[in-house]
Amino acid sequence: MGIISGTLSAIISGVTFCFCSASASLCSAWCGNDKPSTSPPSAKSGRMRSVVLLGFSIIVALSFQYGLGPNVSQLQWSYFIDAWTQSCENDNPELVKVCSGNAGVYRASSAAFFFFVIFGLAALCKPTANRDAWPAKYALYCLLCAGTCFIPNDPIFMPIYLWVA
Repeated sequence: MGIISGTLSAIISGVTFCFCSASASLCSAWCGNDKPSTSPPSAKSGRMRSVVLLGFSIIVALSFQYGLGPNVSQLQWSYFIDAWTQSCENDNPELVKVCSGNAGVYRASSAAFFFFVIFGLAALCKPTANRDAWPAKYALYCLLCAGTCFIPNDPIFMPIYLWVA
């Protein structure tokens, strides 16, 4: 019984080490810097990290659409409720939930749009900027998403950004 237990423990430890090593490698690839800033950027510099951010923005958009948007009326903060449900005037509460969920998608996509415009211009000015400071860029995207939650629908999202997107 001791040999089987020891063998099983060794196998579990080995598999755990492999998963931890692979996870650390992925985190290093997504957040780390793969080249010194003195070398010119390659064709794929920053693309993998940008795709990770786009995947994260899809997750944020879905959580805003199906999680926060339909349940925003249950919050106790009236400004937040008004910001999400403005221009969703309807007598049917289900349509208001759908409208505020759609507004959540506009918020996440506008944060991604502004993020990529800002850092596209930064990469135009400094080509190595696309591969530097990705943990800070991920944090900035999260702050942009959180900031868009406080912008009312009516002046920006519904009449302007809806037609731009």
